Amino acid sequence: MDQRVAAKPQVTATPSALSEFRRGWSSVLAAALGVGVGTTGLPFYSFGLFIAPLSAAYGWSRGQIGLGMTCLSLGAILLSPFLGTAIDRLGVRRIALVSLAGLAVGFALLAAALGSLPAFYAAWIALAFLGVGTTPITWTRPIALLFDRGRGLALGLTLLGTGLVALTAPPLLAAVIAIWGPRGGYLAMAGVVVLVVMPVVAAGLREGPSGRSDAVPHPRSGLTRQQALRSRQFWQIAIGVFLLIVAQSGATVHLVPFLADHGLTPGLAAKMAGSLGISVIVGRVVIGLLLDLLPGTLVARCVLLMPAAALALLFLAGPSLPMTALAILLLGFAAGAETDLVAYLTSRYFGMRAYGAIYGLLMSCFSLGAALGAPLAGWSFDLTKSYDGAIFGGIACFVAAAVLLGTLGAYPTDRVDEEPA
Repeated sequence: MDQRVAAKPQVTATPSALSEFRRGWSSVLAAALGVGVGTTGLPFYSFGLFIAPLSAAYGWSRGQIGLGMTCLSLGAILLSPFLGTAIDRLGVRRIALVSLAGLAVGFALLAAALGSLPAFYAAWIALAFLGVGTTPITWTRPIALLFDRGRGLALGLTLLGTGLVALTAPPLLAAVIAIWGPRGGYLAMAGVVVLVVMPVVAAGLREGPSGRSDAVPHPRSGLTRQQALRSRQFWQIAIGVFLLIVAQSGATVHLVPFLADHGLTPGLAAKMAGSLGISVIVGRVVIGLLLDLLPGTLVARCVLLMPAAALALLFLAGPSLPMTALAILLLGFAAGAETDLVAYLTSRYFGMRAYGAIYGLLMSCFSLGAALGAPLAGWSFDLTKSYDGAIFGGIACFVAAAVLLGTLGAYPTDRVDEEPA
């Protein structure tokens, strides 16, 4: 029998967005902090701050140091599909709290591993495994279940945590590293996870709403993982996410050394990189609102062309601080779109039935892109003593991602529940 599948959840009485936020604000706050310090947040946005100090202290090249991000990403590639399935079956709270503790241990291992390049790589791999449940796969699922009418904004505010980290981590960690070195920087990150984030998550994160069947999307509505894998939309999103993150990770991780190479002092370069967080924050909120008002494909087309323009501006800017600042703002605005846009499209096209498993597969593509983007940009510099090749490659990736995510078609409207997830 021919059955259409439903990604858009069916509900009997959908609450207003305001009532959804009254019910779920504590979960949004807890999830925002969790995703901010998680493996796709704090390690990613702080990585560039350690490149020059590690190179000066131990003689490692930028390409060699960039492989640390590759090790982190490879762990996420392997674990994300299993994490998504585990979250669908076991729930979020236990996985989140154990993984936050593991994340803190991973940062401490990085501090202990400095001086040996193999140990440095091993510590990044350990961080990926120990902190596996701190990715957006974990934090977006309860938010997507708590919210329907305000889902785009709620996801944007949740993933705002990465923007807050991108804003605050560079100047604060730069000061810590200047005084206590890279080891002190890694230990400081471990302390923030244990003393700040874990208590808030333990107190505020909810698994899902009470009265769920009458108020919010039912978790059994939508496609199974097998059905999603047979759809055109899944593969367009997967390839688009991969290309987007290849370019985004290369640009973000190497932004501080790129600016320093163009005449900015390390302190000024770190401050300008920190301004990336301002535009990430604005991007999260604005894009979340737009997703609740406009088709996601239209939002994707517009937003993903912004970082292409940003890289072109960085190439043309030279010593111009205003053009450089504009490029950073555009780059950060688009960075505010990546994970919440993908989370939103996943929930709308594929529903909540196997959300964790499907989003986990897409996050593997995300992690693969992150694994390749940073070292590719570093190796491009090592070979040519210039970031020009990385810039042109990044522009091509951003444009291709805009085309793929911008041509997904309308959201499905029917549902099927017969196949196992």
